[in-house]
Amino acid sequence: MADGVVPAWVVESSPGLRPTGALMGRHGTRAQVSGTDLVRDPDGGWYVLEDNLRVPSGIGYAVQNRRLTQAVLPELPVPDDLLPADETPAMLRRALVAAAPAAADDPAVVVLSSGPGDPAWFEHRLLADEMGVPLTESGDLLVQDGRVHMVAEGHRSPVDVIYLRMDEEALLHAQGADGVPLGWPLLAAVHAGRLTLANALGNGVGDDKALYAYVPRLIEYYLGEKALLGDVPTYLCGVPEQRAEVLGRLGELVLKPVDGYGGDRVVIGPRAEAEELDAVREQILAAPHRWIAQEMVTLTTHPVFDGTALAPRHVDLRAFVFLGETAEVAPVALTRVAPAGSMIVNSSRGGGSKDTWLLGGAGEPPV
Repeated sequence: MADGVVPAWVVESSPGLRPTGALMGRHGTRAQVSGTDLVRDPDGGWYVLEDNLRVPSGIGYAVQNRRLTQAVLPELPVPDDLLPADETPAMLRRALVAAAPAAADDPAVVVLSSGPGDPAWFEHRLLADEMGVPLTESGDLLVQDGRVHMVAEGHRSPVDVIYLRMDEEALLHAQGADGVPLGWPLLAAVHAGRLTLANALGNGVGDDKALYAYVPRLIEYYLGEKALLGDVPTYLCGVPEQRAEVLGRLGELVLKPVDGYGGDRVVIGPRAEAEELDAVREQILAAPHRWIAQEMVTLTTHPVFDGTALAPRHVDLRAFVFLGETAEVAPVALTRVAPAGSMIVNSSRGGGSKDTWLLGGAGEPPV
């Protein structure tokens, strides 16, 4: 910000900005797990559509999709260099163990979920089982003397790393095993260097849809490299010149609220009714900093069996990277599939997913 790479207002008005983000040391790893949503246009070009650095989901579903394919279609020919999906949970566990506080000799890891009511509860259970670590809820955790313990069957055991699979706001208000709100004692343990939360709190700034427009500049600023993947041309309605262009092209662009996740309130201009465009125009004029617009990318399609025949559906690809002692690309990815007549692939909006094959040999990068 001081060097003018990113305007101050982009960070300061980010819906994901939290004071909790300053609790961990500046040199620590903030995103042990990241999910990058990629799209491909009809000309074959790849673009980063979004970054997911808070609580990226989909790893467990990608693993299970492979198992379902093998169970339902055992006769399907498999390439010799197909990367094995079953190695993924062990890679995740390595990244989590590497994130443990320096004083932890034999780091204890748990998965923290909001419980069976969470839409991703299946994934939470699967990953905990496959990693061989406990699946906990807030009521299973107790903070005493600055240390976090898991309470099970009357016994306590120390916890060094929490793989956080619940929203930050929910965490701060959740009750611990002693009936006391868990959030602030947990944060004190993090600040004291006795606990790691993976991913770190405050990462919502990195997911911010306005900050997205500056990621190529950030890569060049911090790493001295050019981004290998392009981003979708993005207009910030908080910038007067860009807002004017957006308002003049509402019917051509994809309009997104900065604080929206999971496809929430996205308006696809070319497919929107006049009433929708009028409504979003009013919202942009009322709070321009809360909106961005992007050029329309016509997503590629894959065939889907709809119960009667094969039909095309729009797709994107979520790739996963684990950052422990080194960065490792997961050998699975999630192809997310939009429902019929839609270009929004999120499961919360009726989307599904496909088993995705990544190919690679010894010493070769995955394809």
